[in-house]
Amino acid sequence: MSRFKSLFFISLSFVLLLVTAGCVEKSSPSTSNSTTPADGGAEEEETIVLRASSGLPDHQVWMKSIIFPWIERVEKETNGRVKFDVFTGGELVTLGQEYDALKAGTIDVALPIMPLYDPSRFPLSEVTMLPLVESDPKVMNEAFSKLIYGDYPIKDGKTFSELEYNSNGLKTWAMTGGNAYVISTTELDFDSAEDFKGARIRTGARLSELFINNIGASPISMPQTDAYDALSRGTIDGNLLSVSDWLGWGYTDLFKYTLTGANIGHFSAVFGMLEEKWNTIPADIQEIMETAAREIQISEEARAVMTEEYNNVMEAVEGKVKFETVDELEPDGKELVVGAMEKTWYDWIELMEEAGQPGKETAILWRDLVVEAGGKVPDAIMELE
Repeated sequence: MSRFKSLFFISLSFVLLLVTAGCVEKSSPSTSNSTTPADGGAEEEETIVLRASSGLPDHQVWMKSIIFPWIERVEKETNGRVKFDVFTGGELVTLGQEYDALKAGTIDVALPIMPLYDPSRFPLSEVTMLPLVESDPKVMNEAFSKLIYGDYPIKDGKTFSELEYNSNGLKTWAMTGGNAYVISTTELDFDSAEDFKGARIRTGARLSELFINNIGASPISMPQTDAYDALSRGTIDGNLLSVSDWLGWGYTDLFKYTLTGANIGHFSAVFGMLEEKWNTIPADIQEIMETAAREIQISEEARAVMTEEYNNVMEAVEGKVKFETVDELEPDGKELVVGAMEKTWYDWIELMEEAGQPGKETAILWRDLVVEAGGKVPDAIMELE
């Protein structure tokens, strides 16, 4: 056989080998998440994997009371059709940057979205930080649930959630709420009105700044994630925070004094995703996610987590922290605090109205929801119409 013929047959054999390999490749099983059942029925649906992020640590009370229970319930009730790829502790997205991460496509679900850190985009969400005379986690959760899910028109026939979240392209659910915020300090005690002047108090929301200014103290705006170091170094004197959150942020060894009886609002948040992403999820899975979020937020189990966290804090600081009520302050000190609580409501309403927002309507709605849930607002606020 000539050298030319040998090369021809070698080349032909190589081509046939490639064709055969291609046929084998095409007939191999799919590498997607779809599988063919043994009984020859239709293919199963692909697993929906949602990348979720939280700037909060795993042991934080919100994570334990609603986020992890919601994830577990959704995965269980969808029989594995939904899986969450969860990042916590700011590993993927830092606290307060969740909305931008959703818009950028970095994540599918924000756990949570922090509207109080973004008042320019979510101005009305500050309403939950208005000072209350009496409140607790049950009052907060019932009132907040109705605020987020209720059909109460505020402006142009739109509800609170439509104005705040739907207008920003979001599908959201209410987070659980804990005890109201109180002032806690590392060294300072408050008795007279004079004691409040110049005290450097960390605030994380604009409305909190209004209250701190109204008692004559100095608000220092910073994320909660930076407050521990600031308190340790003496850069700030105190913090506005719920007692239930002390363990989660490591404050049980720092605080020495807490003023109670002045409930400086409830810090609130939501969790969710872009509506565009939400609309890609099958209707039956949407129902599971929706029902789980609503039920867990107002559940006894979630409230029990909050209560346990509060009890753990109180046990850890027993004999180490002085707790004083507003009624125990000097008369001028009490008058200052009560007056500041009332003035903060009016200041916030004026601030909203000047920005073209329905501040008064939102404040009245929140007042009514709080009272309906068993809470109490400053006397002057009951006169708002």
